[in-house]
Amino acid sequence: MPHIPLFSSFWRQITTVTTKFKSKNSNYKTLSALQSCKSTEDLKKIHAQLIITGQIKDTFIATKTVESYAVSARNIDYAFWVFVGINYPDSYSWTTMIRGFVEAKNPEKALEFYGLMRQRGVELNKFTFLFVLKAYGLRPSYQEGRIVHGKLVKVGFCYDVFTRNALIHMYLKCGSITDAHLLFDEMPNHNVVTWNTMITGCFGCGDTERARRLFGEMPERNVGSWNAVVGGYSKLGHVDIARSLFDLMPERDVVSWGSMISAYVQNGRAAEALELFKEMMLAGVSADSIIITSILSACAQIGALDMGRWIHAYMKRSKLRNDVFLDTALVDMYAKCGCIDTAFGVFNTMPRKNLCSWNAMLSGLAIHGHGFAALELFKQMESTGVGPNDITFVAVLSACSHIGSVEEGWKKFNQMDKEFNITPKVEHYGCMVDILCRQGLINEAKEMIRTMPLEPNVVIWGALLNACKVHGYTNVGEDVVGYIQKLVSEDGGCYVLLSNIFAAKSQWNEVEKTRKMMKQMGVEKKIPGYSSIELDSVVHDFFAEDRLHSKWREVSTVIERLNTHLEVKGYEANPSLVLYNIDE
Repeated sequence: MPHIPLFSSFWRQITTVTTKFKSKNSNYKTLSALQSCKSTEDLKKIHAQLIITGQIKDTFIATKTVESYAVSARNIDYAFWVFVGINYPDSYSWTTMIRGFVEAKNPEKALEFYGLMRQRGVELNKFTFLFVLKAYGLRPSYQEGRIVHGKLVKVGFCYDVFTRNALIHMYLKCGSITDAHLLFDEMPNHNVVTWNTMITGCFGCGDTERARRLFGEMPERNVGSWNAVVGGYSKLGHVDIARSLFDLMPERDVVSWGSMISAYVQNGRAAEALELFKEMMLAGVSADSIIITSILSACAQIGALDMGRWIHAYMKRSKLRNDVFLDTALVDMYAKCGCIDTAFGVFNTMPRKNLCSWNAMLSGLAIHGHGFAALELFKQMESTGVGPNDITFVAVLSACSHIGSVEEGWKKFNQMDKEFNITPKVEHYGCMVDILCRQGLINEAKEMIRTMPLEPNVVIWGALLNACKVHGYTNVGEDVVGYIQKLVSEDGGCYVLLSNIFAAKSQWNEVEKTRKMMKQMGVEKKIPGYSSIELDSVVHDFFAEDRLHSKWREVSTVIERLNTHLEVKGYEANPSLVLYNIDE
């Protein structure tokens, strides 16, 4: 029989390891083996031996196995099944499971186990309360947190510094700075963790003034203290303040660099993030997966393909363990940089995909005009049982727009609510308006805007006005002009389009009226158009009529030569597609 050799080989391995365990019949060796394991696969092998040797019947050994699964391997499901096999789980066993659920970011299950633990009369220790408080930090509930605080006072655990720190953290997560500060003031001794907890919590509640004052009052600071203020200002969008503090840090760790890089990326300052990353590399600091994910996002934002490829190679060289988040960031980077085939290659080799992975690939296909491929991928996604979200449908509707299918667009739009219970947002209505406008169905687009349950934004009006211009539809209507006026947008893009629609048909009175309206409302097109190109891992931006770049003369010469070459080849520019200068 074909399966016998395989089974025999497996049994020989089991027998060999079993003999090894028996020959070293020591709990110490078992514990050492469990503590050295970091993956589920390795733990499963040791777990098998514990079952065969009978050591799993020892409550302490079983609990250590639970801890290894839950904490080291981050596999709470296996941890649970080991736990339910313990005949008489003690306080340590229950607390380990609560800890596992907290670290798995599942506070509901952690609190459920806490409730069961109390029902069964299992003794609660201070470590149990520490993880329960952490659970309430993940799922803030002020009233329930106060009840736990009362129990701590009753059993006398409240005076422990670690418990106090956990209570302060819990209150801050619940948004109660007052209670947190009362506890802080009552403490006879504060360690640096207490100060850091208060500072981080104050930033989390938006109280920057109190956080700044606490940082100034600290008797001693460590790198965590500096990280707390840099990270706090970063998350609130005060990037320049964060950078000034970052530059003052006496020492930095990987968290420091990661916080600052992430701040730049999340605030749309990708070029600065890349520059800081290069500084970090020169400083000899090894990047972790969090920093790599941020940098790949920065590359995606500005199309820094060469840098993105270097990062990919760095991941392989440093043997950085790929996870679903890193792989998704790679897919997103390659897709947004136009390397669809490479993005697909990474996507298809991913051992595990989540919804974000599918969305990244779908969006990449859609924005680069691969509409049919995007719709086909969406079918594959449905067949795997992954449920779409609102972001998925923005990509799918964009794909329908690129293939010019009004029918398919309506089908997907209606599918959102009927099949997936997803309420369309303004972005989805914008996609539908774009689909209709691209096919010249201006009146249908206007009617959809008029009847949509949400307030149309500047993007939707921009799509309509652009379609009116492209299709020579000058009957925009007073209602549209009125809606645009109501927006009172600082971005004058819609007004420029409106002006040019009238100018294209020589309706100069309307042009003048539009320009006067812009001046009266104080709007202008503040963001000029620009192009960018990456050279030697440096991204260069070129704005319209920009002469700030050091090579602008050489660039202008090349453009003039290209124009001459195009004219020789018979190319004629279409000035109707060029926006008129408002100041002309």
